[in-house]
This record gives sequence, structure tokens and C-alpha cells, in this order.
Amino acid sequence: MWKRSDVERLTGLTRHMIQDLCNPNTSGDGLGFWEPAISKPGYSRFDEGDLLAFYLVRQLMKAGFTLKEIESAVFDLMEDDDSFERALRRKATVLHRRRAELDSKLSALEYLEVAATAATDDRLYAVMEVALTQSAERAVQVATTETQAAEADEVLVRRGMRELVAAVLGVLRGEGAPAEMGGRGIAPLVAGWARAVADLLADDAAPATAGAQRLIRKMAHAVAGEGASAGRHAGNACDALASEDAGNVRDALACEDAGNVRDVLASECTSSARDALAVRALAAFLNESENGVPIELVFGEGSFAFLAQAAVARVNDMDKQLR
Repeated sequence: MWKRSDVERLTGLTRHMIQDLCNPNTSGDGLGFWEPAISKPGYSRFDEGDLLAFYLVRQLMKAGFTLKEIESAVFDLMEDDDSFERALRRKATVLHRRRAELDSKLSALEYLEVAATAATDDRLYAVMEVALTQSAERAVQVATTETQAAEADEVLVRRGMRELVAAVLGVLRGEGAPAEMGGRGIAPLVAGWARAVADLLADDAAPATAGAQRLIRKMAHAVAGEGASAGRHAGNACDALASEDAGNVRDALACEDAGNVRDVLASECTSSARDALAVRALAAFLNESENGVPIELVFGEGSFAFLAQAAVARVNDMDKQLR
């Protein structure tokens, strides 16, 4: 026979764990899981079977089972079916979810540490920069998976999303529209997008209306790598086709300079794979709630929800066209 102190030493279970497992008072702290070979007030002795039972308890606890889950897990183990396997899978799911939460917290700590090294006045913006950049990366990954995009398109859209983040931070820092980065012009477009959102909200426009969808197309086109100039030209040509003055554009197609117009229409008015990737990336980015504050401060009150819904509406419309 073994004493309780022996069981502690041989299994790694603490005194209180053993007491709780053996305590029959389940209305209190007792779990009523196990009755030792000899159990008297203030006196217990354990035999070989007890040692094996507590050895099993220790192994289950190492796998993440709590004391309250032990009895059910042991019964599952002794069943002649897949009960124990299902119990292990459930526990694995819980632990994977917990690990993901811990990884997320560790990642947040890392970029907070980056912010700690920045100048005091810039720390908040440093936090925003890392958080928004990580969100943009997640958005591109989601969009790439959904569209099975080509690597070249993924690279350009990732760069465009980073430019968008830089432009948002520039406005928040009071830099206005900083110089174009890499020859592309997302930053100068932000103020115009903000005015467009304000006008749409003032008109109580729905996110799925033509104006809202036109804005999302322009934003996506810029993110897709075409920048300010191409975005403006494409928007003008596309808008003209839908307007009463569409005849002017059609006339241009018949003239000697029609090549330029056709090139713009072919590259910008059609739903290119890169633009489709950019729209999905924008939708994913704008639907992460943690981005709400910086987007709202840059584009105006009510803009975050409006842009998120407009981007989703655009994605849904593209999906319908593919069916």
C-alpha cells in the first residue's frame, strides 16, 4: 500500500488534486471520481489500481483536460468505440483555438514593443502602422485564396494596400497628401475619396448604389497598381459610357485617336483579375472592426461601415457576374 505523499511523488499530482478527486462530496469541492483502496477520515492508503488510475489522470491533465473533465475522459477511454478519440479531437480543437489567441496576443505585444521604441509623440501612430499593415496583409491573403490570383497580381495588390495604409497614416499625422510613392499616387486620391464618401452619406445613398460602387471601383483600381492618373482616366471613360454624353466616347472610338480610348476601356472598364483581387482585399480590410477608428477619422463619420458595406456589395456583384 502507498500513502498519499507517495502518490504525489509518483504521479506529479498535488495533494489538493488527489483530495478533490477522492472527495465524494460533489456538492462542495469534491469530484467523486475515485475511491482509494482504504479511505477513512484523515487516513488513506492506495493500491496498484489506484496508482494506475492517478497515473492516467496525470497524462490526461498534461493533454489539457481539467480535473472536472477527467471522469468523462476516463469513461470515454474505457468505451469500446470512438468516444475517446472524439474527446481527444474536441480537446485539440479547444487547445488550437487557445493557441491562436495566445499567438495573436504575442503578435500584439511585439508591435507594441516596436511602438515603445518610437518617439513619444509618434507611438500611437507606430501602433496603428503595424496593426493596419498586418490587417492589410491578412486581407490580401484572404483575397488571394478566394480568387486564386496570380503571384504578380498579388504582389501589386499587396503593395497597393500598403500604400493605402501609408496614405491613411499620412492624413492622421497631418501630412496631407504626401509625395507619390514609387511613382504611384494613392495618397493624393484619399482626400477626393473622403469627399465622395461625405457626399454619398449626405445624400443618404445606399452602399449598393451606382455612386458608391463607382467609388469602390476607383479605390480598388488604385490599389491594384494603376495609381492616380490611370484611376482618373479610367473613371472618366467608364462614367462617360454610363452617362448621357456617352456618344462622345463612341465618337472617339471611330476617330484616328481611338486606340488610346480603347486601351483605357479595355484595361480599366473590364473587371480585370487584379481589380477583382483588390476589391476583395479592400472588403476584407474594411470588414476588420479594429480598423474602424483610423478609417473613420480619415474618411469621416459613418464612412467605415459605409465603405465596408459598399465593398461587400461590389464583391457580391462580381460573384453574380461569374455565375
